[in-house]
Amino acid sequence: MSPLQISITPEQQTALQERLVEAWQPLIQMREQLLAAAPVLRQRLAVTPPQ
Repeated sequence: MSPLQISITPEQQTALQERLVEAWQPLIQMREQLLAAAPVLRQRLAVTPPQ
């Protein structure tokens, strides 16, 4: 089994990295919003009696 050789040009590598950054941006924002909301959500869960 020979290892898979993938050759990409520096231009392609740059384009891929830009795509990745664009894709990650919303996920990072969502994570920050969830972290910011976590204390409030915990309080609500603590106040709500178990079903």
